[in-house]
Amino acid sequence: MKWSLDQLRTFIYVADTGGFSRAGERLFLAQSTVSWQVQQLERQVGSPLLQRNPNGVTLTEKGMAFYLRAQKVVTANNEAELWLTQKTVDRQIIRFATTDCYASCLLPGLLEHWKCQFPNVQVTLDCSFSTGIWERYRKGEFDIAMAQHCPSDINAEPLRVEPLEWVCALKSLAWQQTTVPVALFEHGCPDREVMLGALKGAGREYRVEYETYSYGGLVAAVESGAVVSALPRSTIPSTLKRLGSQHGLPRLPSLNVNLASPNKSSNAICGQLYEAVMRHLIVGSPNFAIGGEEAVPS
Repeated sequence: MKWSLDQLRTFIYVADTGGFSRAGERLFLAQSTVSWQVQQLERQVGSPLLQRNPNGVTLTEKGMAFYLRAQKVVTANNEAELWLTQKTVDRQIIRFATTDCYASCLLPGLLEHWKCQFPNVQVTLDCSFSTGIWERYRKGEFDIAMAQHCPSDINAEPLRVEPLEWVCALKSLAWQQTTVPVALFEHGCPDREVMLGALKGAGREYRVEYETYSYGGLVAAVESGAVVSALPRSTIPSTLKRLGSQHGLPRLPSLNVNLASPNKSSNAICGQLYEAVMRHLIVGSPNFAIGGEEAVPS
């Protein structure tokens, strides 16, 4: 079967307006032209799509099924036309950097919001440890950066204060071992030093069983039940449970989460994206604490 996009659009307008004359007015076509296009479409389909009556038209059962499919075809065509007409040179690239934990847990909803609000913006996402992010931020490599442990010489805005918490698998008893087995991010991650410093300060013996660069790798190791680790509260998945002093583990300080952008004042799109991060993480992330915690100094 071969039908044209014009036929599909006309059929959709007739169904939406409930009549040939009203559809013609919307499409700037004569009623006879509208009627002829629908008749041709019905011949190609091999079945009536509309029930004619003195008050207008209604969809038949097959017409309703075809209407839903016709909408998808026309919508896909419209989106393709829009994409083709957009000039690549007009697309603005925003370089965003954050840690792997936050990229995995907090950004999916934000990126979806960005895509809807700023369809002509391309976001490049860079995930790294916070120290590396701020070092590269100083060199001008990012338009927006969100991470912990921000150096005092960087003009960043305090976003949140978030607890760092010990975790293990739901049924794991690894924390009971005399020498506690731990999983850590690789060297270069400040959270690693915070965890080890707390264990040493409490006189708790430990052994490093697993090291990884990625948040997913760390979670997988802890889910095995063989090790404990620590994660920012908002990034702890439901497959893990929190541990505290009642489990013989030292209290961990909280993390200062900062947001920075060198271009938010001079670049309108960058400024809007920056504000979107603020709103999304303040309103959409109740696991964060706003102040009131012992925070790791920036």
